Amino acid sequence: MKRDLLVLGSMLLLGMLALTGCTPEPTPRASETSVPTDGPVFASDEEALAAATEAYAAYLRTSDEISAAGGVGAERMEPLVSAEVLTSELEGFQGFVEANARSVGVTTFMVHSMQSAKFLRPEETIISLYVCEDVSGLEVVDSIGNSLVSASRETITPFEVQFQMDGGLQLILEFRSVWRGESFC
Repeated sequence: MKRDLLVLGSMLLLGMLALTGCTPEPTPRASETSVPTDGPVFASDEEALAAATEAYAAYLRTSDEISAAGGVGAERMEPLVSAEVLTSELEGFQGFVEANARSVGVTTFMVHSMQSAKFLRPEETIISLYVCEDVSGLEVVDSIGNSLVSASRETITPFEVQFQMDGGLQLILEFRSVWRGESFC
């Protein structure tokens, strides 16, 4: 009888081990902080437009802060723009440093329209806007406060801007150029 119980116990143990090996592995759940890469980045054109508008506002705000500091701290632009745009921005801020100039006031803008938006996958996200920048509230002054702004300066300028998604899923300014056609502002 002992032998029968030992054999029966061994068979039950082997059976349980065999069944355990056949159970499916639990499916791992995506964490709430993971970012889906197989769906669109934005739910709609309106959402893409809002994100690009916010990114441009951050770009202009940072630009105004750096120019108000006389061009010091220009590296703060790096997370907001592409490498090509950064090079141009750094050169512009170096002009402030060399002229011992600074800005006073802020730049405002209005999005005229969205030219195009492609946002099905993060690595292919591109949003282009037509933007009207207004520098009427921005003055550039020298070290003793004299204005360096020409009296004939145009205060509102039309720009075409383009954003691209970076690796961290943040829109960065990829392209910015004065619109050469008829002004839409």
